[in-house]
Amino acid sequence: MQHQILPRLSVDVGYFRRWFGNFSVVDNRALAPDLSTDFGTFSVTAPVDSRLPNGGGYSVNNLYNINASRAGLVDNYFTFASDYGTQIQHWNGVDVTLNARLRQGVLLQGGLSSGRQITDNCEVLAKVPEASGAASPTGLPYCRHTQNFLTQVKFLGSYSVPKVDVQVSGAFQSIPGPQISANQVLSSAQVRPSLGRALAGAATVTVNLVPPGSLFGDRLNQLDLRFSKVLKYSRTRTSVNLDLYNAFNAETVLAENATYTNATATGWRVPTTLVTARFAKISVQFDF
Repeated sequence: MQHQILPRLSVDVGYFRRWFGNFSVVDNRALAPDLSTDFGTFSVTAPVDSRLPNGGGYSVNNLYNINASRAGLVDNYFTFASDYGTQIQHWNGVDVTLNARLRQGVLLQGGLSSGRQITDNCEVLAKVPEASGAASPTGLPYCRHTQNFLTQVKFLGSYSVPKVDVQVSGAFQSIPGPQISANQVLSSAQVRPSLGRALAGAATVTVNLVPPGSLFGDRLNQLDLRFSKVLKYSRTRTSVNLDLYNAFNAETVLAENATYTNATATGWRVPTTLVTARFAKISVQFDF
């Protein structure tokens, strides 16, 4: 008498919130707490470029550069960031997991995960701007930023073809592309009109023209397959496998050049790492 396997399906949904605390900061007590005393402020106008957010042409503000008379003075004090203000870092996300066992040997597992991070240390940097590297400011304009939602989708499944003992299985993943930065290196002459003087502490300054966590490359969509033929001899079980990696032969970029030069530059966002091209592998497994 044969027993019929009934389909089974389960779905789990979870919400997660992670918050971090006890942040630390290094305060150079040789510098005055009043920014106007020891620091000069300047802004940078992003080039007009269709690859930049909103086509470029926007202003990156609240950049700091230490005054020449104060450069080199050091009296570092390590303490909690809460001594200077509120600093937050939160992450909120949702996970959905699916498990399905269907008729005729079909198995499906997977789900999605989506979430974003929020950070804010504006109050701390207002009193301790050197904590973010005021001589070469990369994060001061973005002391508060809310990351875009990042969603990952992953599934795996298998199917046993009846009578011929062939199992077909696969794994699919769709994950966000690399975070994109546009780090523009500016000379003292380029900064002078806004700063009102030459740069102090360094001959150049590097400014990220793209708010962190706001711009990402193309998603990676990858499918891996396996075909297995099962051979049985007495107590011995042999499996002959054919694995096919990156079945779509995707050419997704995993890493890019983050240095921005000008609106017509070809170097920015040039791929430095690509996903491995499609390839196949044959293997044999003996069980005895």
